[in-house]
Amino acid sequence: YGGSMRILVISDIHGNASALPAVIGAEQHVDHTIFLGDTLLSGPQANETAALLQSMNIDISIPGNHDDPLFDYSKFAHYPIEWIALNQWIIDHLDSGARELLQGFKNAGCHSIADTKMFLPHGEMGKHIPAAIPGAPDESFAALDGDSDCPLILFGHTHVQFSQKIGNKTSINPGSVGQPRCGKLYACYGVFEDGLYYPRQVTYDPAPWLKALEKIAALDSFSVFRQWLKDGLLSGYGFGEREPWTYLTAQGFN
Repeated sequence: YGGSMRILVISDIHGNASALPAVIGAEQHVDHTIFLGDTLLSGPQANETAALLQSMNIDISIPGNHDDPLFDYSKFAHYPIEWIALNQWIIDHLDSGARELLQGFKNAGCHSIADTKMFLPHGEMGKHIPAAIPGAPDESFAALDGDSDCPLILFGHTHVQFSQKIGNKTSINPGSVGQPRCGKLYACYGVFEDGLYYPRQVTYDPAPWLKALEKIAALDSFSVFRQWLKDGLLSGYGFGEREPWTYLTAQGFN
């Protein structure tokens, strides 16, 4: 995959500008960078996240399912009132540069970097298809790339850091920078180096994220929800226990 080039792969930042600098600091010498979507929502450091991404000179960025609501508010209109309040506050306080950043994203599909051909989807699929996570049926991974001829598939969405090889195709999820579902306070990502892929994790100080969340006045009426968000970040969103969207499921939304 791409000779001796070092390619950084990141995904699912979700407005966590405390985690992203740790990744940047750990991987200062990369030749190319790929971002697999879910940029600002629903995190308290949206503008800071956008500014960091703009400084990274990313080669390819594709949108995630939580990027669409920035341009179509109806995408989250059915959420519980706590999530609506949080998302609306974030959107209302966005800098113009944040929107411009997302408008420059490329479509999901086949892309090439340093002679490496890859299919880049965010990873969201229909409800009738099981999520592409460890142990999922082969059909879940086959659905990621729409029968493309790309041997390499890089995707995000599930926040689970793992790789899966089926036949002549390898699917890789670098995990989430801002909300990794590993049960530890890490920022997760991946690096291609000398033709090999390496999953990586780095620790960071969550204090600025926690402080930014506390300052969101729209959450003053939802103290239980705010604490749930804090607990989820600090516990590393243990898979199946504190996933960010279990709060939706508990309220009858899925």
